[in-house]
Amino acid sequence: MNQLKALYVSYMKKTYFLLFMSIAGFFAITSSTMSKSPTLPLFAQSLGLTNVEIGLVAASSTITGIFVNFIAGTLSDTYGRKKMLILSGFFFATSPFMYLFVKNGITLALIRAYHGIATAVFTPVSLAVIADVYAKDRGEKMGTFSSATLIGRLLAPSLAGYTIAIGVFQSHIYYVE
Repeated sequence: MNQLKALYVSYMKKTYFLLFMSIAGFFAITSSTMSKSPTLPLFAQSLGLTNVEIGLVAASSTITGIFVNFIAGTLSDTYGRKKMLILSGFFFATSPFMYLFVKNGITLALIRAYHGIATAVFTPVSLAVIADVYAKDRGEKMGTFSSATLIGRLLAPSLAGYTIAIGVFQSHIYYVE
């Protein structure tokens, strides 16, 4: 009976862990996506940026992601997943406040690149944690996590658009998530 109880407790811990990671992924990606679609072009236009400059600013977080993704994975193997998730949380927590200091396109691009670090660290490290915890059915669990983040990516532009439509969006104010 004790073995059955231990199996049940282990199963519940793993279930709640996946739920926690999926909810965290949902909100992390939702907030990150809301800060760029459709709000980023409006914010950039309010700064007087041209269409080409807006495109470059929008690309800055993706460029960061390209380089930071594989570095974050390597660092999580070396220094530990928990430390890297805490680092990602730091970037997620601080980046929205940095938008208060935007004065031009250069600072906006730099802050978008900084904001991109949060997602670039969070995603591969979260997937690595899930792979560590779920040896038997890791593909299914990684797919569940990925689907949660994609739902956030799907809903974010509509939520951001709604806040714009009801008059909540006011350049700097909107970016403090």
